[in-house]
Amino acid sequence: MRKNRFFIWAVLIAICSFGFSSCESEDEGNKVITFEDVDLGVTGYWNGSDKNGTPRSYDAWGTTVTEYAGSFVSGNLTCDNVYNETYNSWSEMACSSHTDMDSIGYGNQYSVYATSGAGGSEKFAVICPFDSATCSFNQETDIKSLMINNATYTYLTLRDGTDGTGYARQFTTDDYYYITITGFDTNGLKTSSIDYYLADFRNGKSYICKDWTPVNLKSLGKIKSLSFKLTSSDSSFGYMNTPGYACIDNIVYSRE
Repeated sequence: MRKNRFFIWAVLIAICSFGFSSCESEDEGNKVITFEDVDLGVTGYWNGSDKNGTPRSYDAWGTTVTEYAGSFVSGNLTCDNVYNETYNSWSEMACSSHTDMDSIGYGNQYSVYATSGAGGSEKFAVICPFDSATCSFNQETDIKSLMINNATYTYLTLRDGTDGTGYARQFTTDDYYYITITGFDTNGLKTSSIDYYLADFRNGKSYICKDWTPVNLKSLGKIKSLSFKLTSSDSSFGYMNTPGYACIDNIVYSRE
């Protein structure tokens, strides 16, 4: 192994230059979180079901619920995750390589509505916040942008009203679905936030995001962490009927 150290480093450097390894790629002097370094195993996704997080239990309607608060790491970014063992579900952030653009319903919750990750990559992050989802850099940094798209599960629901359960409806006049991205500094203080509409049927529009799309985050300034929250006009009793998912990739930030 020691004899081949030079060869191994040469291979790693070559792979990194194309942005498909455990390293972060670089974009005009900035760094890019690509999620290509996350191990997805044989399933093609990671959702915390390996139970490597911190266990915690609580009572809910007479049932003891056990969940694991964990995370996955890509480059300098740690993405929070909660896996619920009792109900075999998860929230906050997962990582995936699924690109099924046709199957409806919860069983296809890990797919982006695209044929690949952003820029033809293999992997991307999936956001499914119970309230909000959080990811954190290892140090305060100048955030630049990220790529975003709808998950297939959500897109087909917005377009056709096919969520697989009948709870959610097809979008029509005045409907909207957006993600709020908020930055926080090292002290946990909010820097700023932006809303990006993943679907917008207000004012005569009929837009549903169906491609990887850049979102400018420069207005958030220097941040340590980001939070994501989803809002839909199709809601009941304070909860969304629209499946609350979004996919992100290629988070660009300053090297300084």
